[in-house]
Amino acid sequence: MLHISDIKKYRRCPRLYYLSKDKKSVYQPYLRHDEELTKLVVAYFGIKDYYLGKMGDDPSRVLNEINDHSWYVKARFEYKGLRIKVPFLHRNGDGFDIYFVVFAPYPKDEDIDFYRANIWVLVNNGISVKGIYIVHLNADYIRGDNLDLKELFVVHDHLYRQNKPARPLKERIGDDYDLSKIIEQIDKGDLSLFKPEKRRACKMRGVCEFYDECFKEELEDDSIEFLVSSQYKKQMQQLGINYMRDVEGEYLEGTRVQYAQIMASRNRGLFLDKLALKHWLDTFKDQKLAFIDFEWETYIIPPYRGLKAYEHVSFQYSLHVLKKDGSLTHREFIATGDCREDFIRSLLKDVPLDAKLIAYNAKGAEMIRIRELIRQFPQYTLPLNDLLERFIDMSVPFTEGMVYDIKMRGNFSVKSLLQVVSDMNYHNLAISNGMDAVYKWRLLDRNELEDEGKEVMDKLSEYCSLDSYSLYLVYKWLLDMVYPNIKENQYEN
Repeated sequence: MLHISDIKKYRRCPRLYYLSKDKKSVYQPYLRHDEELTKLVVAYFGIKDYYLGKMGDDPSRVLNEINDHSWYVKARFEYKGLRIKVPFLHRNGDGFDIYFVVFAPYPKDEDIDFYRANIWVLVNNGISVKGIYIVHLNADYIRGDNLDLKELFVVHDHLYRQNKPARPLKERIGDDYDLSKIIEQIDKGDLSLFKPEKRRACKMRGVCEFYDECFKEELEDDSIEFLVSSQYKKQMQQLGINYMRDVEGEYLEGTRVQYAQIMASRNRGLFLDKLALKHWLDTFKDQKLAFIDFEWETYIIPPYRGLKAYEHVSFQYSLHVLKKDGSLTHREFIATGDCREDFIRSLLKDVPLDAKLIAYNAKGAEMIRIRELIRQFPQYTLPLNDLLERFIDMSVPFTEGMVYDIKMRGNFSVKSLLQVVSDMNYHNLAISNGMDAVYKWRLLDRNELEDEGKEVMDKLSEYCSLDSYSLYLVYKWLLDMVYPNIKENQYEN
């Protein structure tokens, strides 16, 4: 039996499909919801009596009852071994309207094949599809004291297409879609037919979990494989160009980061644009510095007043303040529940009034979280805006090509940089990455840990503390390259 997700995996990479076919793993959702989402949509439509499909249903069940109800929810259908679960079917004359549910503010164009596959199975089960609609979240809805379902959801007959005219789904899906050939290929194939082949999908949305299994060779730090944003990478590999130091001519794409990588490879280690880095450091090095990192939970359905769909609750921060004598003081916050206002108050208390705030990817993370808090708690606008004006993004020297060390291996995360600048790493921590931190906090917040709560709090503190301390170590490394003879108490007020 196949599901649409299997076909999607096969199209992305046949090896991915066959390698993951028998692998059982615990699903950890990135996004959080504590409500049964289908029940919310049932309530939105005001449905009282309906057919409700269940996991493991034989597809014949719904076909035997297809004339008994007006609404069908989570109904299972199957055709040629492809099994689907249709969110909502509503009788419309001699056929049905189908309602797909997208728990996101904007249904994306890339999901069109998912809708086509569902329609293909329905039509081949004798179901006449009249109208095709999408129920999705309202991006502008702000929760009050209670959840207003009529404002939370929006129903459209088209996908969100940025800067493009919207066409009805019925028109876009057409009636010539057929998955028979790809289903036959999947059924007749096996892993032995597909040798490892490096493709864009290997590192799409992060490195594939089977990447090391497919490509067991130990790559050198300056391998061409780590050259970022290169449209010619595969072509160069076919020509025998295996190291960044050998990239030249028509394959140079002119980006500062690529130049830094290539020059680091030719230097057998490090590229440093010392003048550019000095200019950047000189804008703040003589000021008090506070290195900060946030952790947050992302909610599909807003659980608290003032939140929108897909907004966040920041539940933790770690702050390392560099003192005048060169020593560090550490301050932190962690709490559960709706801790947003407590988070704000603690943050404003802990951040020194005269300190610059150093964060990694500040504009894409911490600064966005603070702007959300300003909208939710306008009474703190002035002090929070003051914090925003004091942020400095530690990623700038790396994303703008001022510095590159081949030990980064094309990875620009602060965790990768920590391994370059020190012997410390995250591998020995009980919580070693951001999503693991969120999952553990989620259990804590739901009171699912019983006697382990204090232990998890300590592990979360250890993880987030290393994040902010890593920023200090990276800063110190950068500063030492530009000012190798400077003493720490000479660059701190």
